[in-house]
Amino acid sequence: MNDRENRRYDMFGRVQTFGKDNTADFAAGGKAAGHFTTLAQVITDLDTAKAGQDGGTATAKSVLLDALRLDLQNIARTARAIDAAQPGFADSYRLPDSPSQTALLTAADAVVLALALPGIPAKFIAYEMPADFVQDLQDDLTAIRGADDDMESDDQDGVSSTAAVGRLIKAGMAEVTQLDAIMRNKYARNPDKLRAWDSASHIERAPKREKKKDNGGTPPPAPPK
Repeated sequence: MNDRENRRYDMFGRVQTFGKDNTADFAAGGKAAGHFTTLAQVITDLDTAKAGQDGGTATAKSVLLDALRLDLQNIARTARAIDAAQPGFADSYRLPDSPSQTALLTAADAVVLALALPGIPAKFIAYEMPADFVQDLQDDLTAIRGADDDMESDDQDGVSSTAAVGRLIKAGMAEVTQLDAIMRNKYARNPDKLRAWDSASHIERAPKREKKKDNGGTPPPAPPK
């Protein structure tokens, strides 16, 4: 949510608290109670929409790429050790020159093909690589490509969630407008409660941006006394 939406969301929470603190002032099933209930649902729906805007797939994918990079480093290091007795062996297991995801996945695919040759995995296992290291490598590749699909879906969900936030903020403001009319009638002779309502339903102003100082000019002359 942007700053404008966050300030309204915060106001909704204060209004909800006001309603809870003053429940006894309103008839059960009455107009005020109904608007407070609807506003509470708006807040719940906004929480869900906010979560939809902040997916964690990108972070999860970063972890997967780090795991794949570590797998390739271990394989390349072991291949260099084998290469001492079998010159040229390490050529099929070099790390990519570029740190990009595309280069990493291309290198990993080439390593998987090289490891598919008969007897090759056993050479690495002899150097205490895990017995299932080839399967681990393939699983990492599958998970990363699955994360790509999830991120595309998350992007679409994020757009949908952003639209939902705008709609819900508008709906919440409509509920507060209705409640404001009720409160001003209800508490017309109770200034303390009315001040509490005004405080709860007040929307904080956005902070003003500082004006840039002009350090190059001379200060204006003082006004005549």
